[in-house]
Amino acid sequence: MTFKLLILVLIAEICSASTHTFFKHGVNDIEHLRGFKNYLHFLRQVLAKPQIWLGLLVVCCGMAVWLVVLAHAELSLAFPLDSIQYIIILVSSYLFLGERINRDRILGTVFIIAGIVFVSLR
Repeated sequence: MTFKLLILVLIAEICSASTHTFFKHGVNDIEHLRGFKNYLHFLRQVLAKPQIWLGLLVVCCGMAVWLVVLAHAELSLAFPLDSIQYIIILVSSYLFLGERINRDRILGTVFIIAGIVFVSLR
């Protein structure tokens, strides 16, 4: 995989992680109750949040970049690299959502990094 392709993978993964962060930020203060009518109310509240719309825009951009990656790389190599977003999510959830990072999450992320390196070797 070329350096340019790795940069594109990183951009796609940052977009993906940003999408999830925007979505989580958007729904954090919405009360969601069980029942069909409550789900419709929840959906109306979700669609009124600018963070949700920003997340949808970012996911579209990320998908466009990811399609370029898939056009130039083998799926069996590109797809495992999709796991990079776990690392980005760990950092972004800490920085932007105030979530705590514990030892188990760090250890799990280290295993993910090891898997990415292992799969990326030829």
